[in-house]
Amino acid sequence: MTWKIEITEPHSGELGEAIEHADHEFTMEEYSYSEGQILEVFVHKTESAEWHIFTDMDSGHRFKIPPGRYRKVAEVQPA
Repeated sequence: MTWKIEITEPHSGELGEAIEHADHEFTMEEYSYSEGQILEVFVHKTESAEWHIFTDMDSGHRFKIPPGRYRKVAEVQPA
């Protein structure tokens, strides 16, 4: 499932933190998203009240974000 989301509060984190494997190699490289930024994302997990996990379709980076820091704009239909 793919969505478009709008970042409602600035958000940053470390690449790899949203990957559920202890052997990932993305350590210490950071990402950030600005308030108002629109992203097309692949949805991994949204059932947690604490973190939602997406992959940014532009960069390919998987990231986690609290549900209060974004809003769903639309669902993207497959072509």
